[in-house]
Amino acid sequence: MKNLNVFSVDAIDHLVQPDEFDDVTAESSALTILTDFRSHRPHVVEAHISASEAVESMLQENVSLKLVVDTHGEFIGLVSYEDLSDQSIVLMQSANRVRRQEVLVADLMHSRESIHAINYEDFKRASVADIIYTLQRHGHQYYLVVDRNEHHIRGVVSSAEISRRLHKPVLVEKIPTVVDILSAVRG
Repeated sequence: MKNLNVFSVDAIDHLVQPDEFDDVTAESSALTILTDFRSHRPHVVEAHISASEAVESMLQENVSLKLVVDTHGEFIGLVSYEDLSDQSIVLMQSANRVRRQEVLVADLMHSRESIHAINYEDFKRASVADIIYTLQRHGHQYYLVVDRNEHHIRGVVSSAEISRRLHKPVLVEKIPTVVDILSAVRG
């Protein structure tokens, strides 16, 4: 075994963050923008937590997406900061005639069945530009990355994280669903 040299941390040494660097470009491997859950603990929130508490935890952790788990820690959905907006909470309060603290993450999350994913094998071979194109083409803000061979959710990739890493906006327009169109027509 080798003995490594150790030293005291200098006052000038600072904690770095990924968005401080310009090392990610559109041509970079998509793996450079993936937080791989195989080596990094995912940000999770329990479904039974109030939406207001979830907003606070997202602000504290500086994240815009969290995986939603049940009481056994099993993945059941995903919730974004946008899903937990004041407007969404008030609409849910009104629809269910409950107090603000009674609106739960489970009420506003995207269920597991409604979430789309990219196969990890395809993701490994893709560039950041490929991921941006896929997000824009399908009108999604994020995708899960799933190893279909092992049935492991390996990570989440989002337009917000790509924007931070590229230091420029990645615009993704939501493609209206039939329900959106009918709602707009009915006014």
